[in-house]
Amino acid sequence: MKANKAGILALLVALSLSMGPVSAANWNVNANMNNSVIQGYIDGAAAGDTINFTINNGTTYTGDTGISLKVTKDNLTLLGNEVTLVGGGTSIFDITNRTGITIRDFFININSTGGDGITGSNVANSTIENNVITNGDDGINIFRGYNGLKIIGNTITNMTTGRDGISLVNHNNLTEEAFEALNDTLIEGNIIDDVQYGIFLGGNFKGLIKGNDVTGTIVGLNITGKPTANNGKLDAVIYDNYITGIAMECPQVYYLDILDNVIANLPGTNNSILTNGNFSKVSGGYIFVTDNDLVSSVSQAFIDATTYAAGNTGAGAYTKNSLWGFILWLLYGYFP
Repeated sequence: MKANKAGILALLVALSLSMGPVSAANWNVNANMNNSVIQGYIDGAAAGDTINFTINNGTTYTGDTGISLKVTKDNLTLLGNEVTLVGGGTSIFDITNRTGITIRDFFININSTGGDGITGSNVANSTIENNVITNGDDGINIFRGYNGLKIIGNTITNMTTGRDGISLVNHNNLTEEAFEALNDTLIEGNIIDDVQYGIFLGGNFKGLIKGNDVTGTIVGLNITGKPTANNGKLDAVIYDNYITGIAMECPQVYYLDILDNVIANLPGTNNSILTNGNFSKVSGGYIFVTDNDLVSSVSQAFIDATTYAAGNTGAGAYTKNSLWGFILWLLYGYFP
């Protein structure tokens, strides 16, 4: 009796539909593996997979000469389960040209004055969350281009030989339309101490900086554009942070809302907020400064550029509350 080919085909189709989409895989690695073996798991993973760093064979991963991993696929999760990764002279995670990456729950000992904890250029829509990063150059260093990042709940400390706790740089020349098309970046709930620059934003930044505790720095928050047009746009809300001072160099401010922060004195200056001669606000841009504790003075150029200021306290407190500014604040101000 010959098989009915049409019937078999229909059965196979029905079976494939009943099985549904292929589930994401969970790949387990352990501390007995050397760096190249762990790298092989990352290279062999597919979108949606998780690389799970297990603790059953030790909690400290050193590889053969230190851990240094390149994330070579999009939409991967690297789950640390609070294991410790120890580097050997270079950066621990490189996420260059990637999107949809999650790196969570690691203790990262960079173990090098020239290496970063998590680094990479052209990174989009990725999450770096609940990691402890120590003993290196930059804690988190994303450069050349990024958007849609979530950097949440990390502790970055003991980086006194390095530069930045969190460094995000996008010096691409962007039109207003391209800038507005960027997904917002969130920097929230991070603890940063013993670094030169707590949070460094170079070039274009669009997003929310919320609930961070930044101490023991030369500058708590540095916002640096360039005098060249179109590569230093700023659209930001800075809310509920403790920051050892804000330094602003050359940004083109489209929108800036600074509220409910404690902004301490920049070491070596007498300023809580300090701007240089290239600081500017674009025509039609807005700056709101409300309900902050400004521990020391604010540069006059920043005061002059402010649209509306009220409810500030401390030695640097100032008010700028024209009726028009108040109306704009009601219309455009950020309300947590």
